[in-house]
Amino acid sequence: MPTDKSWVKLDKRLPEYEKGVDEFLDIAFTCPGVDDTIRCPCHNCLNFFHLNRDDVKYHLFYYGMDEKYDPWIHHGENFYGTSSDDEEDDLDDGDEDLDDVVMPETHDDVQTLEMLYDIHRGQHCGDATVGGDDEWNTNTRDPEEPNVEAQKFFRLLKDVEQKLYSKFDTSLDSLLKLLKNVLPKGNIVPESIYEARKVIRGLGLNYVKIDTCINDCILYRNEYAKAKQCPVCGESRWKFGADDGNIEVNSSSSKRNKIPCKILRYFPLKSKLQRLFMSPQTAKAMRWHKEKCVDDGVLRHPVNSIAWKTFDEKHRSFASDPRNVRLGLASDGFNPFGTMSIAHSTWPVVLVPYNLPPWMCMKQPYFIMSMLIPGPKSPGNDIDVYLQPLVEELKDLWEVGIETYDASLKHNFQLHAAVLWTINDFPAYAMMSGWSTKGALACPCCNKETSSKWLKYGHKHCYMGHCRFLPLGHPWRKNKSSFDNQKENRLAPKPLSGDHVLEQYDGFEQVTFGKLMRKRKRDVERNDNWRKKKYFLRVAVLENTCVAP
Repeated sequence: MPTDKSWVKLDKRLPEYEKGVDEFLDIAFTCPGVDDTIRCPCHNCLNFFHLNRDDVKYHLFYYGMDEKYDPWIHHGENFYGTSSDDEEDDLDDGDEDLDDVVMPETHDDVQTLEMLYDIHRGQHCGDATVGGDDEWNTNTRDPEEPNVEAQKFFRLLKDVEQKLYSKFDTSLDSLLKLLKNVLPKGNIVPESIYEARKVIRGLGLNYVKIDTCINDCILYRNEYAKAKQCPVCGESRWKFGADDGNIEVNSSSSKRNKIPCKILRYFPLKSKLQRLFMSPQTAKAMRWHKEKCVDDGVLRHPVNSIAWKTFDEKHRSFASDPRNVRLGLASDGFNPFGTMSIAHSTWPVVLVPYNLPPWMCMKQPYFIMSMLIPGPKSPGNDIDVYLQPLVEELKDLWEVGIETYDASLKHNFQLHAAVLWTINDFPAYAMMSGWSTKGALACPCCNKETSSKWLKYGHKHCYMGHCRFLPLGHPWRKNKSSFDNQKENRLAPKPLSGDHVLEQYDGFEQVTFGKLMRKRKRDVERNDNWRKKKYFLRVAVLENTCVAP
């Protein structure tokens, strides 16, 4: 039976509230591993402080229970809001591998399990996110063994059942060795930082460091992996201190003693998408757009949009499996130091999985950090250089996919992914799209038909002609005095199609990336605002509908 929590919102002077507090304390102090104190869940302590029964009761009456604390994972409940007794019935499903990893014995085990499931998006989704399997599912398909990646993850969850001292992490090798010798025999404390990092890699938290040119010309990878200087601008790959300023670029000194001028931190995408399906609740929520979303003509979720529907029509094989991930790509610069006097800009690139319901997909736990583009300056037009590893991984996910274990259906499938949208403010839109949002042709929708005027004394462009978007015969089209003193007889500009974009691309050559290569004479005869060919993402626009690569 689920625990009655209605007393939490009652007036603290009512007898029902006192009864609820007593029942809560009875449950909390009878949990395995609890001695004389528990975490205090009041508004003041927020489960940070351990108090005895009398002090916790006093705090609950004085400060009140934290209403956001649900489920009571520190006081006898698991992540799914059930007590240990209910949990035993719910988990008896015949799958020993999954049943063995969700029964923590102590409060420390519960907290560690919570962290792991939070990392892998395994939070409680609510009743609205889980539904019956649709027609696309092969319900007669027998359960399968998890693939290699899933088995690694489940082994990590099994490790949670061990004693607290068995998975203790630290940042110093000497302390690790000391703990290894002090703790009881049989402990599995890592002997070095390297061993500890192997555990982190198993959680999917690893990232790849990629050296970059200080002028954003190239990434030192693939054919440039062993290069010591940029082939475009000639700048050295390494920083030189005051004592080694005379070191030659082609020096044969050890790379370990050299510091790269700039480093891109890239977080591989495939492992993070696989982790979305490691939790049964989240795996079911990833099918919400197919099983639970109501299509009644109201835009409640991107699945109701024309873009999503057009994409499904054009790529039926991709749309046949609702578990294939639709992503949005967002990027913007920020000052990581929080001081406006410091001109420093770091650019994170974040992916948003839109398969989830609207109350989940835009929540921080489900954002996927893809990369951190270093500062101190904005990458500007050269952001395509930094997006190369992400685009390569997205192309592989689109064409080949990756084998993934679905914990809700208990079988493996081939997961594919596609980027449907990019999310940016207007300046960042210019960087991502290649169409400059400055000057006479700033509007990316109107393209070459942008209506603008140069203000002689304001020294900037003013954008007029909005009345041409009104229906023909609208009285405002003839209202000269309220606008620019001209009647508007023009039709609205036609939306730019993917074929039109490629046709305009044929009119110029791709630019050479890099800060030193940016200055070039504009081709006035072209009469457009393209600053580069956006071949990295290759997002074609067809009647304002984005189509995957």
